[in-house]
Amino acid sequence: MGPNLIASVEGASVARAGKVVLTDLNLKIHSGDRIYVSGENGAGKSSLLSLFAGRLHPWQNQGERKFPWLAPHESLFHLRRYVALVGREEQLRLQKIYAQQTVRDLLLGHSDGDDFLYRDPAPQDIHRVDAVIGRWHLQALASRKLKTMSLGEMRLAAIARADMFERRLYLLDEVFNSLSDRIAGEVISWISGLSPSAAVLFTGHGAPARQLQLATRTWQVRSGVVTEFEIVPRAQATGADIRVAAPGVPDPVDLVKCDNADFYHDFQPIFKGVSFTLRSGDRILLTGPNGSGKTTLLRILHGDFRPAWQSGTLGFLHALEHETRPQLWRRVQLVAAAHFDYFLPEMTVANVLASRLSGSLYSFPETLPEACDAVVAAFHLKEFLPRHFQTLSEGEKTRVLLARAFLEAAPVYLIDEGFMALSDRFFSQALDYLNALPAEAAVVIAANERILDIRNGLKFRLSDWQLAHGRLSILL
Repeated sequence: MGPNLIASVEGASVARAGKVVLTDLNLKIHSGDRIYVSGENGAGKSSLLSLFAGRLHPWQNQGERKFPWLAPHESLFHLRRYVALVGREEQLRLQKIYAQQTVRDLLLGHSDGDDFLYRDPAPQDIHRVDAVIGRWHLQALASRKLKTMSLGEMRLAAIARADMFERRLYLLDEVFNSLSDRIAGEVISWISGLSPSAAVLFTGHGAPARQLQLATRTWQVRSGVVTEFEIVPRAQATGADIRVAAPGVPDPVDLVKCDNADFYHDFQPIFKGVSFTLRSGDRILLTGPNGSGKTTLLRILHGDFRPAWQSGTLGFLHALEHETRPQLWRRVQLVAAAHFDYFLPEMTVANVLASRLSGSLYSFPETLPEACDAVVAAFHLKEFLPRHFQTLSEGEKTRVLLARAFLEAAPVYLIDEGFMALSDRFFSQALDYLNALPAEAAVVIAANERILDIRNGLKFRLSDWQLAHGRLSILL
């Protein structure tokens, strides 16, 4: 007996915000398929997965989408029990509806395959949740509220949620992004061990060989069309270290100085007695396991957190001295997926870029000056200017925030996993802009992946800051 049909679409198109992004789809997914889906930022990879998850529907009801195993009395609403979706959009949705709830609540609420459990939990439900928490080593996160979790932590919780049941179809949208090498290895092992009766679609940009070894088929999304093709794995970065030291600053000055301070997020302790100094000209790579506090440390440098009462000091000095937050936020540029929701729903891409020039979301120039044209063109954003920022894909939003950061010179640039959703072309473009920064600019890059590519693509050495168990180690 051959493989069973899991899902199919025939003659269907997909639209986002009234704009058609995928056309005339004719695709079939069978049991045992492990399909790698590649494409540029905004090509439609996430939309394709959302179509198979039942979150998006064929444009204007044209064409057909079939799940032949779905019982006659079941509707697309029941797909959540049989189809697991893991991706940034799904994570944001869950963080909104479960904002005040814990990871354990999230998992327990999925006991019947729905968002919430509409009955009292049974002993077997609790046992299943405990088992998933143990498999994915989530004991330290189980009591954390979702609104306090980093991108990597929330990604891990979403994967654990997908692992609560054996599904017919697993849709994994750039699932390895923001995961440490150890956890990425565990995810690869998990995918490898899934039932041969299930199918898997997973997306990415030029995935490393060990991820592509999972694939039995490959699809490419380009210009709204999905085609099957042979893919060549991206080579791992190797070679001699030809980097030079960070550009010298004759008299570096302190920009941010923290001394023996405690920091909390939603009453949860993140750092106790942390001390560090960021100076002009510093070029730093910040690493650490998921949940170690990388995002929080960058937000401290951005001025989003203040030390707990009577616990220490945090000062912004010299070029970062300010009287208002907008003044500081013009001088400290943060590129982070965690800030996608920071921008108001009605803001267009042009508004988001213009807000960089004022430091405020509520008062900014109506048009961008001509001096911004080169950066807009470099990140291929001209056609996006009138579109609403929140309708873009994760990769497109990342390109907008990178262009926003480079619109004018700033004393400090903070990049929080800011390369993970970029295709190789725009990843190289971002590195070119970092290489061209003035010598006195300070740069802090928090990353768990593409670290060798980052180091080899930059023309200067990165000093190492490492986070683990709430402690910051500064390596010379």
